[in-house]
Amino acid sequence: MEENDLTKKRMMFIKSEDYNFLTYNMFIILNGLDCVEGKSSLRDHRKISFLIDFISNGKLIDIIDKQSKNPNSKINEVDKELLSQSFSDSLLRIRTINQLVFTLTNEGFITITDKKLDKLCICLNKQRIQKEFLKGEIFKIERSNINRLKSIVQRISILDISTMLSNLYYKNGIPDEQLIS
Repeated sequence: MEENDLTKKRMMFIKSEDYNFLTYNMFIILNGLDCVEGKSSLRDHRKISFLIDFISNGKLIDIIDKQSKNPNSKINEVDKELLSQSFSDSLLRIRTINQLVFTLTNEGFITITDKKLDKLCICLNKQRIQKEFLKGEIFKIERSNINRLKSIVQRISILDISTMLSNLYYKNGIPDEQLIS
């Protein structure tokens, strides 16, 4: 295992509840999508809960990439189960992401640019984060994964959550019974 992976492993406990894991992935997502103060915002902060699994697990990106290139092919059961588990974990993580957004807003790391019911538009305050953190080697894989994801799911930062979920999950065989709107 590479030294960077070991360092990240030491920071993690239970990924869905580890605030360090969630925070650094949130920063990487916002920065990677160019949702930074003075530029643009991520429409609907709840999308972060789902995007975290994709940037921390390149296999999920491989699955949707393969399906996007060959939409008529049937997804295999192992891949379908991996996507299903990601979807379930992400649903459970939404409340934690809500809490984390407000905490990071209070600390000045994130700015809420618009509030609509349970949907927040947010952006990263890059001035509060060390440049080495966003550019360093330790998160090279996550940065690569967010770039891959952006190339597969166009305009992901401004898509509404149901369209994003359709692109990531529903089109790939995960039932949309628990549709989020």
